[in-house]
Amino acid sequence: MSYVKSWKTVFHIWWKPSLAILIPLALLPLIILYDSKESRCGFVVLWMAFYFMLEPVPLAVTALLPVAAFPVLGLLSTTEACTPYMKDTIMMYVGSLTLAVAVEHCNLHKRIALKVLLIIGTGARWLMLGFMTTTMFLSMWISNTATTAMMVPIVDAVLEELQREEKKNLKNDVAISMITIRSNTSNSLWNSEANKNHYQVNMQLSNSSSSGPQKDYRHLRDSLLLSIAYAANCGGTGTVIGSGPNLVLKGLVEELYPDSTELTFASWLIYNAPVMIICVFLCWIGLQLFYQPCCLKEDRKAQTAARNAVLKSYQELGSITFHEAAVAILFLLVVVLWFLRDPQFIDGWSTYITNGRNIRDATPAVGVCLLLFIIPSKPSLTEHSPPLLNWRTAQKKIPWGVLLLLGSGFVVADAAKKSHLSVWLSSQLSYLNFLSPAVICIILTFMASILTEVISNMSMATIMLPVVSEMAEAVKVHPFFLMLPVTIGCSFAMILPVGNPSNAIVFDASTMKTFDMMKPGLILKVLCCIVELFMIQTLGVALFNLQTFPTWANSSYAEAVSSSSLSSNWTVIANVSSLLNTTLQNG
Repeated sequence: MSYVKSWKTVFHIWWKPSLAILIPLALLPLIILYDSKESRCGFVVLWMAFYFMLEPVPLAVTALLPVAAFPVLGLLSTTEACTPYMKDTIMMYVGSLTLAVAVEHCNLHKRIALKVLLIIGTGARWLMLGFMTTTMFLSMWISNTATTAMMVPIVDAVLEELQREEKKNLKNDVAISMITIRSNTSNSLWNSEANKNHYQVNMQLSNSSSSGPQKDYRHLRDSLLLSIAYAANCGGTGTVIGSGPNLVLKGLVEELYPDSTELTFASWLIYNAPVMIICVFLCWIGLQLFYQPCCLKEDRKAQTAARNAVLKSYQELGSITFHEAAVAILFLLVVVLWFLRDPQFIDGWSTYITNGRNIRDATPAVGVCLLLFIIPSKPSLTEHSPPLLNWRTAQKKIPWGVLLLLGSGFVVADAAKKSHLSVWLSSQLSYLNFLSPAVICIILTFMASILTEVISNMSMATIMLPVVSEMAEAVKVHPFFLMLPVTIGCSFAMILPVGNPSNAIVFDASTMKTFDMMKPGLILKVLCCIVELFMIQTLGVALFNLQTFPTWANSSYAEAVSSSSLSSNWTVIANVSSLLNTTLQNG
């Protein structure tokens, strides 16, 4: 036994370092046997993909791999490999994250959450809807992890008050039963019969409090925690800053298709806000069916107890402060500036500025964020006051590793383009043109949704989206028709606790087993994917004109081929692809 334990200890210590070394060694024949730019780029992409899946090193460290690998392999210069890590999309995310940190710092998010719960109601079903609505809204603007972590204690506070009220009711019922027994029992029979009845009532109280209500509250708590996780996942899809995959898509579109202007903050919100709302509503209905009837009777005393718990937490926050009001105004200001920069259906404010076409969403985000560090949190002429947000807090709470992960996707896309790996991939994927675009869309969306259960959604988007964009060009489909559903599918991690941090938080806080999360999660994941696929065929087609292949998508092919001194004719591209295949096969 000690021998087995020692081997387990050695494996536990050394498996990650060993795996980190073995993965690139196993892929090394790819660049030895097929010495070309395409194979070298593919080597790095596969190396990163395996690191993303198996995580022998932190994801943020994997994101830095292109800076070391691409210059050494002669694909990009060091400057070219470093520049994408500070693209305007990443700066936009820095601005949105800073604003989110400011919202958390002043407890504005908690005030919003409690106020929404008070407005919607505190019956068992409405309580769940209130938690889901609040979580969905907050996840549109701040990280899903922070939103989920904030909502779990609120759930516990509400349920603790409900349990206290339930126990009080049970004790009152026992007291009433004892009074009835005393009044209806004669003095001669009291010593024998009353003791028997007293024992039966106490047993009833004990059984009901230990099995019935406890089981009910445990199930109610699990259902509420699940609803928070699902609402956070769906809510993150509502805005372009809501989750990492959305920003990966936006950055790649700007990188690969610089002439495209369709994907803006406003167009994303108009397209995916209905998807988000429908998915959250389906999750609410689905959890009602799985936990019928939400494991708690709808009585006035329970509702009053829940409302009192929420009201107590809300009153503890006190009246709204200048700090909260100022942060709220700045947050609304940046959202309005994002929405009205280029809303498509009217002229945006950027059109009235010289060279306004060159202004993107990072400019208002960073500009408003500067005010957070200037405006005092307690304005006073006689006393010093710290700003709305101090740098120490921002530095501590902003997930800098996520920014590196975003940048790595842009570097890989740039390297694939300059090494002509994208041309080779397009030629291979063109063989799928026997499938209809709708079938390809369904396959890719469900594939992304399934794989995101074991790979982080941002890593999944970083790996898949460049390939999906090449597939769209190969089969002559509007890139958004495939890339949008795949991006949203990456956020539908609802089956496993390891799917994303929100799932992990609620699983750790609950009494669920993995199978308890899998049962509703599998069905709701399929339903959410179906909603997204339906919306891309309807609202997506109308909003982004997905029925036609855009001219700006053709420019990606033309640029790749012209950079290799080839004709931009589609027939020539096919011949070049065949030549690349022959070269790779012959070494």
